Amino acid sequence: MEAFRDQHGIPHARAASVEAAFRAQGHLAALDRGLQMEYVRRKALGTWAEVVGSRALSDDRFSRRVGLAAAARRSYEVLADETKAVFVAYAEGVNAALPGSLADCDLPEPPATWEPWHSVAVYLGRHVGMGSMAHKLFRTALLPVVPADVVWRVRANARDELVVVPTGAVHRVDVEGPPEGHGEKVRGWLNGLAEVQTVAASADPAAGSNNWVVSGAHTVSGRPLLAGDPHRPFETPGPYWQNHVSCDVFDAIGLSFPGVPGFPHFGHNAHVAWGITHGMADDQDLFVENLDRVDTRTEVIQVRDAEPVEITVYTSERGGVVVQDDAANTGLALRWTGIAEADRTLDCLLPMLTTTSVAELDEVMRGWAVPVDHLMMADVHGTIGYRLRGRVPSRDVANSWAAVPGWDEEYAWTGWVPFDRMPAARDPEEGLLVSANNRPSADTTPYVAHDFAGPARATRILQLLREGVAAGEADGAGGTLDRAAMERIHGDVASLTAREFVASLEHVKAAEGSRRSQLLEILRGWDGTMGLGSIAATVYTEARRELLSTVPLPTAADSHAQLLSPQQRTGTLWLSFQALLAGARAGDVTMFGTWSDAVGQALDQTAERLETEIGPDLEDWTWGRLHQCRFTALLPGVPPVAGRPVPGDNETVRAAGLHGIETTAASSGSVARYAFDLGDWENSGWVVPEQTDAWYAARLVPMHYDWEVIERVGTPIALGAAADLEEAAR
Repeated sequence: MEAFRDQHGIPHARAASVEAAFRAQGHLAALDRGLQMEYVRRKALGTWAEVVGSRALSDDRFSRRVGLAAAARRSYEVLADETKAVFVAYAEGVNAALPGSLADCDLPEPPATWEPWHSVAVYLGRHVGMGSMAHKLFRTALLPVVPADVVWRVRANARDELVVVPTGAVHRVDVEGPPEGHGEKVRGWLNGLAEVQTVAASADPAAGSNNWVVSGAHTVSGRPLLAGDPHRPFETPGPYWQNHVSCDVFDAIGLSFPGVPGFPHFGHNAHVAWGITHGMADDQDLFVENLDRVDTRTEVIQVRDAEPVEITVYTSERGGVVVQDDAANTGLALRWTGIAEADRTLDCLLPMLTTTSVAELDEVMRGWAVPVDHLMMADVHGTIGYRLRGRVPSRDVANSWAAVPGWDEEYAWTGWVPFDRMPAARDPEEGLLVSANNRPSADTTPYVAHDFAGPARATRILQLLREGVAAGEADGAGGTLDRAAMERIHGDVASLTAREFVASLEHVKAAEGSRRSQLLEILRGWDGTMGLGSIAATVYTEARRELLSTVPLPTAADSHAQLLSPQQRTGTLWLSFQALLAGARAGDVTMFGTWSDAVGQALDQTAERLETEIGPDLEDWTWGRLHQCRFTALLPGVPPVAGRPVPGDNETVRAAGLHGIETTAASSGSVARYAFDLGDWENSGWVVPEQTDAWYAARLVPMHYDWEVIERVGTPIALGAAADLEEAAR
């Protein structure tokens, strides 16, 4: 076994066997991300408050009530023997390095031995908050107190939307939502649920990503390019760790979750590349439960520098109760594909690394359950492909809207959508495939989900790719797309939503010489580019905030609306602006009243706010002044990545999004970027926020794959301090 660290700090390990390779990966992960691994393990097991105190109580309650630890144990037990061997080897590597890696960290006790099933817990913990729970909580909270047709409008994709397949197709889907009167049913089921203790803060409406794949017919090398970037909250350390592992069976490189072996979402071997975006599938349901009819147990959470906290954990046949009101004898249980039964998703990790074609990789995905992803694939033979991978349950249509009664068999899960009926494509005629959390296809059967991202990012990526293809065709140069072209797409900050907003201003009136008139002039001359020096970008964003603050939805003062955290309420509203704007342009007055009047008033309030907060000089109202990255420090003693001004917003390809309407800080967006060149692996590139200057510049750093290059530019890593890693494992 040997390992090198390249000039950007990225580790590359080479071993003689599969087990030795994963032992090395676990060892290197613990060296590089040991404290983060302790965090994600404890967060999944519900013990992080032992380290950081009461600020972790909400997350610890959630993990315990969902039952992540028990689910991880069940899933580990059903994994194939060869998969267990991988997890055992990985754990051996972790345990050889973790105590030393954490020796100087402020922990209440030395780290526990890393057990193989802990990696399963980490994997489940990474994905439980990415299901459809957030959307259903939103509608469960509001349907009892708001007309159903109003609630149904608050979806980012409640408009014409670009679908993934076939490439370029635009459709309006899901026009009909819950029938009027369904809110009364929900109100009755909730049985006065009011003084809630909610631990559903893990539901995150802002998760997203971009990815795309280009046929070799359009590239300089004549082989495919696959690129993209996952979007998550800005946190330090970031969720992805760059690494490279090689052995006699595979040679694979990509982005890993610290604590989980392999490359489940982004990577390539010698033959095939893959990358995903969140598929937004409806893989979670909320079931209303009578608390006196479910299993109950008491658990104690140890809290650093505070008294222990005793919690009651309610568990029904549907799942753990994550929202509860003891006075009303009512709770909401979460049923998720990742824990509904023992899950064998992780049996796919090793076979992924040994595939030699898109067809083989696609076949491996038959075993994939969580999460549901838009998977883009390409191979060195020239094939490109797409698959919506993962499991979606079959159940009653009412389950898709909001919480349903757990005691009624009408709403029980009845099976899974068959793999062969999930949307997929292979070598499309246009030679392009794009996803950005948008709807996979216009087919409504089988049901996959209602809630997807709006079409802005996917549409813009497809525009840029088509422009690149057309440029090559126009000058007769043939394929012109290369890694540099992928980097330019990564860095694009043109907002199609902003352009639609500008187009909607035709009938907005203003007195000559007024401040409103000035702002209208700035906006009408703007191309929608969310650049750092743009004044129009600031005006647009502030006007959007003002408009959304008037939407007629109740706040937490209402007994049911308090099911939502402020982040879930305003975050969902913010992301729905694409659809609300389209509706307003089509004459819908439900949400804003007369659009021209609403925009005029929003511009007046925008001017007043900016003059108060910044000053009267319009030249000072630049987007870079208001829009700065805000990274959250997750770990004690580890400072966050420094915040800097950043272009873009939620709907630009270079995502740097606002999390709701309260602030203009960029709190989520691209947490990694990658471009895989199947014509020359050594020409691939990637970047994560820890490579700070390159990340802020939307520039990729080299993704070294050739071992001769790695040995030349790299520095050897000692894989054991007191003893060789193999000896430590023994």
